[in-house]
Amino acid sequence: MFLMQFKCIRYIKPEDIDKLFECYYRVQGNHTISGFGVGLYLSAEIIERHGGRIWAESEEGKGSVFLFTLPLS
Repeated sequence: MFLMQFKCIRYIKPEDIDKLFECYYRVQGNHTISGFGVGLYLSAEIIERHGGRIWAESEEGKGSVFLFTLPLS
């Protein structure tokens, strides 16, 4: 199993974590980051179609981590 993680300084609320990988979902109240809400959705689709898993973890005051795994074979 291959594991990759990306760190982010921004805290993500628990109610948003579950929705991050839905198509067109954008975290409310943040007008400084542009986008259409498809990047994480497409990433999840690609990773899951290759037998992997993608998720995010966030801790207030520390930021967030986006992780994904892919099988080696």
